[in-house]
Amino acid sequence: MRRLLLLLCTAVATAWALPGTPSHRRPLAPRAAAAPRVKRVAPARQSPKLRAVAAGGGPAWAGGVPGSVVAVIAAAFLNLLGFTMTGPITPDLAKHFGLPVGGSARVGMLTSAYPFGMLAGLAVWPRLSDKRGMRKPILVLSLGGVGLGLAAQSAALARNAPLWTFLSLRALSGACGGASPVAKAYLADAATDDQLPRWLAWREAASTFAFIVGPLFGGLLIHGTSSLASVVGVTAAFSLLAAGIVGVFVEEVGADKPVPERKTPKLLSTDYTSCPLGSSLIGAIATICAMSALENAGAACWDAFGAVLARNRFGLDARGVGVMLTSLACVSFGVSTTLFDRVRRRIGLVRTAVLGLCLVATGLGSVGLARNSLTSFGLAAALYQLGKPLYAPTVPTLLLQCVPPDKRGLAMGIDAAVNTVARCVAPLALGALLRAKGEAVAFGGASGLVLGAVGLALLRARNVQVAN
Repeated sequence: MRRLLLLLCTAVATAWALPGTPSHRRPLAPRAAAAPRVKRVAPARQSPKLRAVAAGGGPAWAGGVPGSVVAVIAAAFLNLLGFTMTGPITPDLAKHFGLPVGGSARVGMLTSAYPFGMLAGLAVWPRLSDKRGMRKPILVLSLGGVGLGLAAQSAALARNAPLWTFLSLRALSGACGGASPVAKAYLADAATDDQLPRWLAWREAASTFAFIVGPLFGGLLIHGTSSLASVVGVTAAFSLLAAGIVGVFVEEVGADKPVPERKTPKLLSTDYTSCPLGSSLIGAIATICAMSALENAGAACWDAFGAVLARNRFGLDARGVGVMLTSLACVSFGVSTTLFDRVRRRIGLVRTAVLGLCLVATGLGSVGLARNSLTSFGLAAALYQLGKPLYAPTVPTLLLQCVPPDKRGLAMGIDAAVNTVARCVAPLALGALLRAKGEAVAFGGASGLVLGAVGLALLRARNVQVAN
């Protein structure tokens, strides 16, 4: 416990000591007095149609939140709800295809086929969405394609199709899965600088809520029907419903506005962006993507081995592990909905990101050290879950503020692809480290990866301070 408190104090002190970050009495990303004013294209600001009453899109919700934004967040929840519902049925899928459940590489293909296909989708869908007026159509096509792919998987299960057919359908469904970065780019198009981090935090909260109710709903459904095809069919219905919500309620932002001519269109043009991490935008984008990849690699250790650790160390059964994970997800949901925006307004976006990373690193390292007490293990895991929602919305916010509006989809697609690769590779490397050196070393290595992201942020902030 003393180690845990020491690590926590170090994390808070590191975040607070971050140089050059704005306080709550100053704007989020103030420009130096001598710096030239930057030009902002119209789509980067909130569309007039998305204000109090959308023309043809319905009234704004409480607090002036446009109905289109609510629809995008609801669609993200429904799409991820279908994904999380399949978690409890993975052992049943392995049994259906006659695969040994314990440690078979072929069982891993059931979960890796979708992200493998998604790598191809991330190379296409976000880039296409950058064309004027294409955010909404791409969202509908992506969500609808995933829904149709899941429906085909349900039919394959009902007809006892072979494993290769099922895996092929999962990969094709993944190839349609580019909605997440496109949705973030849409929110950036519709939001002001102050609204963007708050809306992204709400989207993160919706995703967390899907992780709370999805596994429970999927478990109850498979228990009540004993039909894998029915469970996968319901997930297909959720994705198709998400596509329908976007098609009916979402209004395209800036589709009726002319795009300013640009003599030399570049991914990173200082004429079109104002980046909180400095004027060297290529360096800023590389820093953000590297931070995101390192954090995802470290977080993959908890996702892959956290539940196994709880079961092996403290004898938790499946129900106990489920209660633990649901409780931790509730912590994350509460931070996203009630705490993130207050912290961000008080200490600034960059400092909030560093604080979240420090808490994640502290939690991961403490999980590896919590051997004898379930209470200490739970507190360490809670630190991890406390840091995740503080950090997660800051990455897309920073990234979207550092690219021109017509390159946002591409930037988010690159970030998502890098994160997908990190989450595919990290469990293999950390798993080998766990088998060779033990749990404490493996989770310590994961903590070190996240601390590497903290170091990048601190180095970048220091360079910006020196340059100014």
